[in-house]
Amino acid sequence: MPTPFPSHRAATTSWSGGPSPKPPSSGGEWRCTQCDKLLGVCRDGQMHLRFARGHEYFVGFPVVATCRGCGTLNKAEAPVR
Repeated sequence: MPTPFPSHRAATTSWSGGPSPKPPSSGGEWRCTQCDKLLGVCRDGQMHLRFARGHEYFVGFPVVATCRGCGTLNKAEAPVR
């Protein structure tokens, strides 16, 4: 039986002391600060997040997400205007 939370290496955080998190670019894409994987797309002042099996969310700012590629904790404070 698979575990609901598969074990993986500890997530790298960039809250302090690390590189500054990149805000969503002018194209509206929010990418991981470590591996540049697409995390979300900024649309109409909200972040659009899409996951496997059709799970989609529109969330307000600030947005915090762990990259599914490398495990880095990413944060976007506000949309680029």
